Amino acid sequence: MMMKDRTVVILAWILLNTASAVAQNSSNPVLAGVWSSTVTSFNHSAWDIFDLFGCNCTPETYDYLRGLLQDPANDHLSAAELQDMVVTFNRQAINDLLTDEGRRYEDVYDHADDPSILCEPFGVFRTILHNDPIHIEQTIDRIVITTEDLASDRTIYMNTREHPEVPPTSLGHSIGWYEDSTLVIETVGVSANIADDNLGIHNSSQGTSIERYTLSPDGRKLHLLFTLTDPVRYSAPLTLERMRIFTPEVSIENAPCESISGQF
Repeated sequence: MMMKDRTVVILAWILLNTASAVAQNSSNPVLAGVWSSTVTSFNHSAWDIFDLFGCNCTPETYDYLRGLLQDPANDHLSAAELQDMVVTFNRQAINDLLTDEGRRYEDVYDHADDPSILCEPFGVFRTILHNDPIHIEQTIDRIVITTEDLASDRTIYMNTREHPEVPPTSLGHSIGWYEDSTLVIETVGVSANIADDNLGIHNSSQGTSIERYTLSPDGRKLHLLFTLTDPVRYSAPLTLERMRIFTPEVSIENAPCESISGQF
């Protein structure tokens, strides 16, 4: 092959692969911006009634909620009564997954030992399940999730499918990839910590997680499916769901730790 012909072939190969990469990237969901939960943006017009009763709930709890809202026999119940029923069902669904060790730990845990009281930032699972707004910065090789107050900022590496061999830390190590309109994040190497203070659940140093963030067709809602696998605390993977909504008008703010923890 003559040099000119070889150059044409090489250029064509580069253009083809570049176009393929661009097409692949363009099919990824656009997640950049600020996303809020019902806790901080309750009055947003895009919520539906099902969203407004939502929480960090198991799939079984959401099935239960759907049944409550669809049953005319419950029309006389107040929103507060329905919410209490959902919370009670959700706590039982989570407790049913506890191992003997997990149940023992929850029984003896003293909430006065919460490290956030001393202004220690949240661990990764508590950060994921926290209700405050998050800001997502999306690039080709990484995603940065910025949070508020004591929740921790995170970096998710998109250019690798391997985790380094490092000692456990509060944030662990996170890698991510896309599956159609879903961002998938895998986190390992997490030290024992509070997984969610509102639910009263904890993880051991064997806990790992998968997060699946799925963008709605209109780009306004972001559904989180969070699965915690921890053989020390849970007899089976614990899955929780939560919806967020796109709120470009919201700014990420960080209040002084003392005003959050009560140390004045």
